[in-house]
Amino acid sequence: MAEMLVELADSAGGMMESSRTATRSPAKPAQTGAGVTPSRTAGNAQQVTLMVLGLPGTAERHTAKVTELLESWAREGRRWVGDPRAWRVVALPVNSPHLPLLVTQQSHWALWVDDDLEAFRRGYRMLKQIAEHGGPRRLLAVHPPGVGQQGLLANLQYVADAYFGIELLVLAR
Repeated sequence: MAEMLVELADSAGGMMESSRTATRSPAKPAQTGAGVTPSRTAGNAQQVTLMVLGLPGTAERHTAKVTELLESWAREGRRWVGDPRAWRVVALPVNSPHLPLLVTQQSHWALWVDDDLEAFRRGYRMLKQIAEHGGPRRLLAVHPPGVGQQGLLANLQYVADAYFGIELLVLAR
């Protein structure tokens, strides 16, 4: 199923690269993973930056979607989130010329995956651009609350690893 979705997604964006069949090295985790509990100081929460690729824009209304998801995960008892207000969510376009430099400076990365009919195709293209532009090799999948682990997220996780050597962390619900 994922193979067929890849072909469909790629047919709109050009031909599939021959590197698809080349051997890939396993995904390399960032220095500190996206799922690591942010460090805290007594009394004050220390802000942790979460760089998010794939949001439709960089305005606060777009980053608020990710903050809402962090709040939802915290309410569900996911202790690694800590205080959701301690996360500074920064939206970054996938084609930003600053991406390779930011990868060396930031350790928490996420990929926004929407829940519409074009979500797989858009996600595939973003993963391809991330790989081509020297982006992070480990990303946390962030998405609207209704998107489950099966289907869309599982297919994107497979494609990220199999085609681009990217580890896409999907939290089970």
